[in-house]
Amino acid sequence: MSDVSAAPAGDGATTAGDGRAAIPRQAAHAGRGAGGEGRLVTGTVGRLPWDAVLAAARRIAGPGGGPAVPHAPTGLHDLAVTAATDVLAVSRATTRGGGAAVMSSGGTTGRPKLTYVAHHQALDRLLREWRPLSPSDTLLNLFTPGRMWASHYYMHALAERVGCDVVPAGPFDPGEVADWLGILADVGVNALAGTPTSLADFAQGLLDSGLTLPVDKLIWMAEPWTPAKERTVRSAFPGVGFWGNYGSVETYVIATNTPACDARTLHLMPDQLLESDDAGALLTRTGDGWTVPTVRYRLGDRIAPVSCRCGRPDGLRVLGRADDAISVHCVVVRVAEILDVVRAHPGVREAQLVLDRAGGTAHTTDRLCVRYAGDAPAGDVRALVLRDFYHLGVLARSHPEAVTARAVPRVSRVERTGKIPPVVWREPARGPAPSPRDA
Repeated sequence: MSDVSAAPAGDGATTAGDGRAAIPRQAAHAGRGAGGEGRLVTGTVGRLPWDAVLAAARRIAGPGGGPAVPHAPTGLHDLAVTAATDVLAVSRATTRGGGAAVMSSGGTTGRPKLTYVAHHQALDRLLREWRPLSPSDTLLNLFTPGRMWASHYYMHALAERVGCDVVPAGPFDPGEVADWLGILADVGVNALAGTPTSLADFAQGLLDSGLTLPVDKLIWMAEPWTPAKERTVRSAFPGVGFWGNYGSVETYVIATNTPACDARTLHLMPDQLLESDDAGALLTRTGDGWTVPTVRYRLGDRIAPVSCRCGRPDGLRVLGRADDAISVHCVVVRVAEILDVVRAHPGVREAQLVLDRAGGTAHTTDRLCVRYAGDAPAGDVRALVLRDFYHLGVLARSHPEAVTARAVPRVSRVERTGKIPPVVWREPARGPAPSPRDA
């Protein structure tokens, strides 16, 4: 299950001048107005009956472990914003009697968060909206099993509910793929599930072998696509259909994407509402059948509403983490924006930022190194960043060691999940800084 997801590059609509989706001003005031039965509260994406929202808030308060509901609230703004500690308490309380799997987020962009996930995994709700598999399919599950990460078990449960065969393999290094292709072909694998990283690794191994596998369905989640990974997968599996999820271990699936959708557009599942917020979107959901009820749960991602060619309502786009702004010698930049530029550069397969801690605060650094896999010259990558981010270019004139780039055979991954963290923090390096000509 995802910590954060963004689909392959594609077209969208309802955009602001910078190409991103415009966020309605009324979203910040979702739910304001007089009370009354049947009144709808509207968020940035989605709308819900106010009486259903109140019922959800009261359900998770008190014995449910959530925050108390104030007297006579008139809208969402009167209800408390909830966090991972609330979800842990509520999920533990609401699964008593039926049992649960204790799962944890991957820890790619923050500390792991524990959640009690009901054994039904909200599959009845999901399959009403999103059905990538049929009984005749054979799914190769490339998600990493173990260590409390949910995605491998979620895919296994999905295959079980649909009634198709599943191969619980976990991820492959590209060099391993050729040795397994005979077995995978014999059992009829035609669908893959994994992170964009594990899917691209498998596709690269297939391309290197010179063999083929008749894959026509691909389920992805848990991290964003890069242009290079998408090209690799499409080259290995021409015409494959992309089926995406957006969510988290704490909430499970929030939104879905199908091959009929614009590539970067996801659709909020029914009975939910998302409020845009500078510190991260807030999720409220009503009704039964979810893994956990939530009211104004902070997801930690920035989202924006978009329309979609498929015609389904409640389209959204994930813009990145809300807390990914960093200060480099007082120049403030967003991690996701730098990585988007670098990953789109020819000769770059994947990239992440390596930051030296400075100033004693969580988001302050005095050295930013773009570490990337690919054959692009390091000097070209550094020049790209300095050109596209004007204030970093100005900074580099007086502090050339503050912004560098370095090519590596493979960027760092989270061992437990195989995902690629966008940022690696390290203690300040001892000794002289690397020359910008070499790094």
